[in-house]
Amino acid sequence: MKQNRLKSKVFWVALVAQIISIIGYLGLFEKWGILPDQVETVVASVLQLLVLFGVLNNPTNPDGF
Repeated sequence: MKQNRLKSKVFWVALVAQIISIIGYLGLFEKWGILPDQVETVVASVLQLLVLFGVLNNPTNPDGF
């Protein structure tokens, strides 16, 4: 079974997580008034874990992580 990175759900979750993380680091959430500081810290932590999961994932190996 051959897998494609662009068809991998893990890849897209990691990409979206990284984009949201960059938006947070640029301070756009504060400008938009969406998230207070405490919630932003929790969201940033979760997003970084999702990015890490995407980086460590190997979609070319269907049997492995």
